[in-house]
Amino acid sequence: MTGFPRPSMPGPAQLLATIVLIAAVSPFAVFAVPQVIGADEGFVVLSGSMEPALSPGDVVIVDASGPVGVGDVITYGRPGDSVPTTHRVVGVVDGGYETKGDANENADAGLVAPEAIIGRVVLTIPLVGHVILWANTPVGYVTLVVGPLVLLGASELLAWARREPDGGGKPAASPPEPGADAPESPDATAPDATADWEFPPADANADTGSEPAPAGTVSVAAVDLKLTLLAMGVLLAYAGWNVYREFSLTAAPTPISVGAFTAGLLGLLFAGWVTLAARRAARTARSESDPASELASEPTSETDPASAPVASVPALTDGSGDAEVNDE
Repeated sequence: MTGFPRPSMPGPAQLLATIVLIAAVSPFAVFAVPQVIGADEGFVVLSGSMEPALSPGDVVIVDASGPVGVGDVITYGRPGDSVPTTHRVVGVVDGGYETKGDANENADAGLVAPEAIIGRVVLTIPLVGHVILWANTPVGYVTLVVGPLVLLGASELLAWARREPDGGGKPAASPPEPGADAPESPDATAPDATADWEFPPADANADTGSEPAPAGTVSVAAVDLKLTLLAMGVLLAYAGWNVYREFSLTAAPTPISVGAFTAGLLGLLFAGWVTLAARRAARTARSESDPASELASEPTSETDPASAPVASVPALTDGSGDAEVNDE
């Protein structure tokens, strides 16, 4: 019967770090994908015309499906305006909406037509807009996207350079001392604590009789593939959001955003292909090694009954029948 290791529970520090990470990422996820809370779009407040209700750097999430009435804060755009306006409705005149900023003394010039309303503000997230505006600058883009990818690639190259060419970076086992007992070999049927898609060790080919791996093979750890998938996914999502925003505002995304989106997509597809190939190769190697280990562990049936020693302990079964006891 094959057993599987139980997953270890995270400690208090890991649990707290996970909660803090989720709390820090959630506002940006809601701004990028407002549909997760039933809204339609998100905007960053640029001026202080709505203070103290809204301050520069706040993020407003608007819903285009809800009704609009006096007292609601709406976001609207008029022909010729490159940036939408977020003000409060103070009246309804002849089917149009009269708006005014909370910090302004006078109402806005002209009425807002119903078709010009983008949506009603349903959620305000303070201070998040400062980070979003900074991320759209060249320095922020390099720091949040290009920098982590460069560090990931540098760490992989450094680890590959330090790895031993023949032993994979593992120190060789020292020979046993004279007179010392030989170390016990691990049970062939013991559960493997590693991931089910990690490659078997290089010396496993000698036991299975298969051909050894070529000398130019490069091994990649499972955690590195997972980090690569995560990094490519973040890059693809961030670049896709930039392309969507630029296309909505100017109908012409910048070449940098398009290039980052293409690189993220290709990187995600390549990392996914490598991961699937690694899992299939690992499962194939294990399926070939299991029958060999079972045959090696089974005793031969053609033995001489007279020469077989009398067992002094009960013979155990695999649980499918009763135990047999040899009585002298």
